[in-house]
Amino acid sequence: MNNSDKMNHVVLADDDPDHSLLFKKVLHQVDPSKKLTVVHNGLELMNFLSGQVPDLIFLDLNMPCKNGYECLQEIRSNPATRETPVVVYSSSTHMTDIQNSYMHQADLYMVKPFNSVHLRNALENVLQMSWRKNYPNERFYFINNRFVPFTA
Repeated sequence: MNNSDKMNHVVLADDDPDHSLLFKKVLHQVDPSKKLTVVHNGLELMNFLSGQVPDLIFLDLNMPCKNGYECLQEIRSNPATRETPVVVYSSSTHMTDIQNSYMHQADLYMVKPFNSVHLRNALENVLQMSWRKNYPNERFYFINNRFVPFTA
């Protein structure tokens, strides 16, 4: 099932202005109709989510005020956002960060691509994904411009 038409509003939570700018530019290239909201820390994300629910969240792990794990816990404990797909978007390639993200109920782990071509490929793929819940055995992470199965 293609859910890209349902992914109209995307939120990026990332405190790095360079990553945010690149993400915004590439998302616009992939699909200019997508609305992007950028927040710069975990507290700002949670305040934003208290007023509206986006279709997809890209969440950095290492942010000020509240880190990504704290945000994930709050997102999953709130009935309004519990089913919102969350892609952890981190520069970390450590297996413990990937495993902890899935333990905190992330839907996908994506290592921040090093260039715009890889980011474009990642976004094209992520926006085309079917975001069905309850697939604990179907975990992947995106690294080196490809999806890799993750087994804990």
